Amino acid sequence: MTVYGLDYRPKPYAPTSAWQRLSPLVRMERNALFRSKWGIGLFVFCVLPVFVRLVIMLGYMGLLPFAGRMREATEEVPPALRMWIPTYIEFYVEQVVSMEQGFFVFLVLTSMATARAIAKDRATNALELYWTRGISPRGYFLGKWIGSLQLAGLVTVGGALLLWLTGVLFAEDWGYLQDTIGFMPRAMLALLAFTSILTLLCVLVSAVSASANLATIVWCLVLGGSFAVEQVLRELTPGNKSHSASVWDAAATVARAIADVPDRGASLQGSLTLLGALFLSLGFLAMRRLRVTEAIQ
Repeated sequence: MTVYGLDYRPKPYAPTSAWQRLSPLVRMERNALFRSKWGIGLFVFCVLPVFVRLVIMLGYMGLLPFAGRMREATEEVPPALRMWIPTYIEFYVEQVVSMEQGFFVFLVLTSMATARAIAKDRATNALELYWTRGISPRGYFLGKWIGSLQLAGLVTVGGALLLWLTGVLFAEDWGYLQDTIGFMPRAMLALLAFTSILTLLCVLVSAVSASANLATIVWCLVLGGSFAVEQVLRELTPGNKSHSASVWDAAATVARAIADVPDRGASLQGSLTLLGALFLSLGFLAMRRLRVTEAIQ
C-alpha cells in the first residue's frame, strides 16, 4: 500500500521563525530549577538575601514595630554603610555585586543550573536531536544563555526591582520616589550587565565541558580560584591597581562603573581586558565544541 492510500488529511505548511523554535528551549532553561522540590528549595535559598533587604526596607518605611526611628538614625551615614540604606544606589547594587554579600548565593545558583545547561545535553547525547529540530548551534547557545540569564535575573535584577517597587508603594509620600528615581535606571542596567557577563561566561564553560559535574567544578574554580589569585597578587604588589585576576571583581567593576558607584580598588581597563580574554578563548573553544559534526561523531 502506498502512502496515498492511507487517507492522510492534508495540513497547510506553516513556517516558524527562529525565535519560535528557540522559545521552548529558553523556557525550559529558565524553569530548570522549578521542576523538582530540591530545585525550588535551592531557589528559595538564593532569594533569602532579598527577603532580608525587604525587612530592612519595611523597617526604613516605619512599617515594622521594632524598627524604631530607623529613618532618622540613617540620615548621616558613612559611604561604607550606604548599602544598607534604601535611598542610596548601593542598597540595590552592592548587595548583589559585592563579594561579601552576593558571591555565595550567585555561585550556588549558577553552579546548580547555568553551569549544567549545555554539558548535561552533551552527556545525554541530546545535541544531535536539537540539530534535527531546525536549531543551529549558535541559536542553541543563544537560547541556553537567554534562559539562564532570565533565571539568574529573577534573583539579581528582579529582586532589586521588587525592593524598589515595595518602597514606592509603602512610602508615606512621593519623597522616596523622588530620591530614587534618578539612579534606578542605572542600577537596573548595572545589575543586568553584571548578570549577563557572568551567565555568559558560565554557559561558555558549560559548552566546553564534557560533563555537567565537570562544568560545575570548573565554574567554581573560575570564580573562586580567580579570586584567590587576585588576593595573592594584591599581597605581592600592594598599591598596584592595574592588575585584575578575579572574574567576579571584574564583572563587579563594570557594574559599578555603569551605576557610578565608587570602585573598590579594581581597574576598569584591567577588568575589561580580563573579561575580553576569557570571552575570546572560551568562545573559540565553544565554537569548536558546538558543531553538528561534533554531535554526530
